[in-house]
Amino acid sequence: MKIKIITSKEELLGSLAQDWNALLKDNVNNVIYLTHEWIMAWWNSFGNGNKLNVIAVYDERGQLSGIAPMMRTKSRYRGVNIAKICLMANGHSPSSDFIVSRENSAEIIKTILDYLKGLSALDIIELTKLDTNSQTYLIASDYLNMNGNRFGIKDSTESPYILINSDWETFLSKKSQRFRKSLRNKINRANKSGDLSIEKIQINDSKNPAIQDILAISEKSWKRQIGTDITSNPQSKSFHIEICDRLGPQGIVSIFFLKKGGAPIAFEFHLTYNNVVYPIRADYDESFSDLSPGSVLEYNIIKTLFDEGVVKEYNTCGHTYNYLMNWSDETRKHANIEIFGKNFKPYGLYNLEYKLIPFLRKLRLNKVKQEIMNLGTE
Repeated sequence: MKIKIITSKEELLGSLAQDWNALLKDNVNNVIYLTHEWIMAWWNSFGNGNKLNVIAVYDERGQLSGIAPMMRTKSRYRGVNIAKICLMANGHSPSSDFIVSRENSAEIIKTILDYLKGLSALDIIELTKLDTNSQTYLIASDYLNMNGNRFGIKDSTESPYILINSDWETFLSKKSQRFRKSLRNKINRANKSGDLSIEKIQINDSKNPAIQDILAISEKSWKRQIGTDITSNPQSKSFHIEICDRLGPQGIVSIFFLKKGGAPIAFEFHLTYNNVVYPIRADYDESFSDLSPGSVLEYNIIKTLFDEGVVKEYNTCGHTYNYLMNWSDETRKHANIEIFGKNFKPYGLYNLEYKLIPFLRKLRLNKVKQEIMNLGTE
């Protein structure tokens, strides 16, 4: 197998784009956040100050058979400056992964890992937000363990999802009585206010007026107070706009609005890909919080998806928040694999993080347990 490293946007935008998405469609994990369009939008929005380092693997016939969408970056680890290479993912990314052909997938993953481990002047290799059931995670963790590498695994996000494999009434009947009662009260309260409506708008590009509506709602949300609304974060705003322009022409971008008196007060930004819905952003106008606009909108969206029966899954792209866990107890767990270099600094950081700190935590826990036992005998 032959490896080629993509270090410029020009190369990434070239002939690789078409081959990239063709390979993804042959991948077991054919998801929206591994598409070429998503990666380009992500890099253009969040890649500033980092160095592109996409690994492309070609088989003996010269066909693209593997991609690792990675970047080099400077970071800090336990207060120490480090040089790191990692998968391109952050809080906007539901997950991350390698893209590999079904044929010889294990060999391709090992080829990428061998290349990464052979890089010099790097302190840490981070495989970010891997699904713990994914082929990459399972093969990488076994392969690294067998070869005696210094590596550690840390929990990352745990994201609920809803399988759409029944009718709506059957699905809802399996939710807790308490949740159904609370939901019913919210819907009744919203209906009593009158003039509420739901609208779905297809987005072809960022020029659609609906984009200004979601920015206005986000600016009036509770997230504004902590600076996480879209308008307060130029990178986040750029990402959503690029997603509209890159994926909108494919007909997979849409926005659900909850409107009162014809004016939008809540939204959910959707991407629909490979029969899965990804709600990558949702906000509501805080001044209408007494109507529970987020819950009302989400109820209507999920009900619509069940009634239509077109998609197979609603991937919340979120965490195990209570409001999401009320809808589903099915989750996907993600983890970061940290592989440490061979030099003195990464060796020291590995021993600090995965040897000394766990040992000190265990000592502290044992001390607390002993104190509790002592209190019980007094």
